[in-house]
Amino acid sequence: MTAFRAVSTEWSTGKRVVVIGAVGGAIGGMMLAMVEMLYGWFSDSHTFWDAPMAIWAWVGGIEHFGSPGDHVGPIILGLGGHMMNSMMIGVGFAALMTVLRLRGDMTTIMVGVMYGLGVWAVMRYILLPLNGGEDDLFTTSLVSPQWVWWLGHGVLGMTAGAYYTVVRRAGLVGQGTT
Repeated sequence: MTAFRAVSTEWSTGKRVVVIGAVGGAIGGMMLAMVEMLYGWFSDSHTFWDAPMAIWAWVGGIEHFGSPGDHVGPIILGLGGHMMNSMMIGVGFAALMTVLRLRGDMTTIMVGVMYGLGVWAVMRYILLPLNGGEDDLFTTSLVSPQWVWWLGHGVLGMTAGAYYTVVRRAGLVGQGTT
């Protein structure tokens, strides 16, 4: 832990926000993926790989969505895209926490949940409709019902908030200042 504290004191606030946010976003993104992928696994009408495959299909076209065995490339690219997006979302959350300077653990976690839900609202109602045709992968039950997306993004935010709380308690960011 001493090495981390030494790095923490030598790094600028901006570098710490990016690194801490990216790591927290990656962890939160894995939790979101777990919610979505487990839903697909336990569903009779979906597959474990539907969510990551749909992410790439939104980018590359609806023909990249279908039987997982026929779409290994889109699954891998979708996972990579999801993780990059999650890391950017995490950096945004860490920047928000730097500005808000919250002290309470539960407050930080609840702000994380609200942040995750806000991210989904922006994605669902602003970004996804930009790609007409492929937006129905996420706006209908083609991949999973809306409640699963809302739950997954709430879990992403909760995880980011919990991670930020742990990092703050470890002394990698200040108690109210970074």
